[in-house]
Amino acid sequence: MPNARTSQLNTGKPRRWLVLFGIVITLMAVGLQLLNPPQPHKSSVLSRVEAMWYDWRFQLWPPQRDSGIPIIVVDLDEATQQREGRWPWNRAKVADLIHALQGYGVAIIGFDVVFSEPGSNPATEMLSDTSLSPSVRQEITKRETHFDGDAKLAQVLTDNTVLGYFLHADGGKSGQLPLPFLQLPEGSAPIKGIFSMPDYTASLAQFSDHALASGFVVAIPDADGIVRRMPLLMQYGDGIYSALSLEIARLALGAPWIRLESEQHGDAQLLTGLRVGRSLRIPVDNSGGILIPYKGGAKSYPTLSATGVLRGDAPSNQLEQLQGAVVLVGTSALGLGDLRTTPLQTAYPGVEVHANVVDTLLYAAMVQADEAASQRQSPFYQQPDWVSGANALIVLLSGLLLSFLLPGRSPLVMLLASGGWFLLALLVNIVAWYRWHFAFPIAMQGVVVLVLGGLNIAAGYFITNRQKRTIQTLFGEYVPAAHVTAMLERPDRISLEGEQREMTVLFADVRNFTAMSEALSANALKEVLNRYLSAVTEVIFQHNGTIDKYVGDLVMAFWNAPLPDQQHASHAVAAALAMQQRMHHLRQAFAKEGLPQFHIGIGINTGLMNVGDMGSQYRRAYTVLGDAVNLASRLEGLTDFYQLPVLVSDTTMVAAPDFSYRTIDRVRVKGRHAPLNIYQPLGELGHYNATKEGLTQHERAVVSYQQGKYDAALRQFHELSHRYPNDSLYQMYINRLSTYSASLGKEGWDPVYDHETK
Repeated sequence: MPNARTSQLNTGKPRRWLVLFGIVITLMAVGLQLLNPPQPHKSSVLSRVEAMWYDWRFQLWPPQRDSGIPIIVVDLDEATQQREGRWPWNRAKVADLIHALQGYGVAIIGFDVVFSEPGSNPATEMLSDTSLSPSVRQEITKRETHFDGDAKLAQVLTDNTVLGYFLHADGGKSGQLPLPFLQLPEGSAPIKGIFSMPDYTASLAQFSDHALASGFVVAIPDADGIVRRMPLLMQYGDGIYSALSLEIARLALGAPWIRLESEQHGDAQLLTGLRVGRSLRIPVDNSGGILIPYKGGAKSYPTLSATGVLRGDAPSNQLEQLQGAVVLVGTSALGLGDLRTTPLQTAYPGVEVHANVVDTLLYAAMVQADEAASQRQSPFYQQPDWVSGANALIVLLSGLLLSFLLPGRSPLVMLLASGGWFLLALLVNIVAWYRWHFAFPIAMQGVVVLVLGGLNIAAGYFITNRQKRTIQTLFGEYVPAAHVTAMLERPDRISLEGEQREMTVLFADVRNFTAMSEALSANALKEVLNRYLSAVTEVIFQHNGTIDKYVGDLVMAFWNAPLPDQQHASHAVAAALAMQQRMHHLRQAFAKEGLPQFHIGIGINTGLMNVGDMGSQYRRAYTVLGDAVNLASRLEGLTDFYQLPVLVSDTTMVAAPDFSYRTIDRVRVKGRHAPLNIYQPLGELGHYNATKEGLTQHERAVVSYQQGKYDAALRQFHELSHRYPNDSLYQMYINRLSTYSASLGKEGWDPVYDHETK
């Protein structure tokens, strides 16, 4: 008969209440979507989800385009900084770089840097020295203009160079802004949404007046710090200014003007697009920006180190690419602070953000101008004005459908229905992105499906979940919680029937436990033992081990059952080393509390074992049996003989190659005829800090001993004992060599040491 709580579950909330809850949740979601849709510049959970979904689509399907006009980045990289000196350079060197680029036949040079401060003139600085004689001062004055780097830079800007500047709200105005491409008349309606900045940092008038054009280099990140949009327009005062990328594209297209397209919305104009000459229309959002269709990660565009261009020693095939190219000069050097976070990667050079925008605009012009190319996709990714309303309608339909469909169904049907519907929504979203480049939102649809599906599935799975929690409580004492969860999720992978498999088993025991127990009261001993067992159990669980049993102070654990573990030997060795480290901290705590100090020995072996649910009709246990298990127990006993914290067998050493080991001995343990090599794990490869020389010397000494080379072995062990006086292993070998010197070097010498005790 069902118990009371099961009966209560079966008479829970009726289906109509679940339907009503579903409708209420759906209407709340629709209202939230209409009244407060996610905004990229506002931080919220939904906007973060939308941003992640946007980034993920770009990562899977980066746009492919070829405008036919090469776009090349000349990078003021680390190599340039080291070779030419830290930025900012003397303006004469900047002029030399521009002159070199012009010599290679570039079409346009855009600078993602600002020359807002006068450069230094060494001649002028020398004239400030009052100790100069009149004749020297006269000679320096004659040559002062020769060293004027600013004048040299101004002279080379006239042909094909576009400068950058900043519009910002950080206070201060420096340099000279170029003329805006659009001057708003006094009293005209404001253009709604365009970013308006009160301050600027521009290049000096000496440069702005000579440059072919100028554009702002502002990239405004979303609330999560990722640059997904590029404003092509910004407002300062009554002027509308264009971005560096827009100016470069305009010049590359030979367009004489830029015009705004807008619609009247009440008292304000709502921006809908830009016209660049007669060859390009840009569908901007109402802030005057576009979504940046990143072509790929850093260096998706040909990138030349500035020093190679300046000195002409870059590879010739790279320099040849400059002919007729649009060149953007910027930096990827860490110290110059022009690295951005983009949907594709962090530390993305800001100059390549502009390169992507220029490339997009030029490709769009080609598609719009060429009838054959017009069949291709538009390169612009958009979020049309009607997206919010369309998304609200989809959320309403999804919520109502699931509200009536899910209640009362089986958990499997509910899972398939809600999951299938959401997958369909994802598919439609992806098709709209891939086919038409529409960046439709998905977060609210996902929330509605997850909430409604979760609400109904939770009701259907209530009893099952309670049973799972009971099982986890019962078995969590013996295996890691992750093991229990995996067993519940994939019961087909678990077999309690007896079977034979390769496993790794660990025994850990407290040395001199009897003497320690005699010095403590029963309660104190119980507290010490509980703290010790809790500590080692936690470490074993952290390394995916299963506790087999506690026998007093002895702990037995194994790996590769009940769940398969391909790295079972490595996990066991790592657990043993972590247990010793944990014991070190526990001893320190015990010392402060006046409790006795103790050490543990650990033995590990890997081999074939029988594992399963074994026992009688009165008591059963999931355990391991076999000769390989007994060997691990023998190795734990040998740790006291060798005074070492951990010993492993040769099979474990081979199965866990990602650790450093030292050979301890070749032994024959009680109950086994076959000898084996035993090893001490020292630490993970690359993290063990003992000298390689000392470990090599140790291995040579052991080999000399096993080969019966008495003199060499004795000498090497004496050297090691002198070098490591606290390591009793070397004194043991010296004593053994002294005891058995009569047998060493003779034919039939057997280096195997027989241990007669357990």
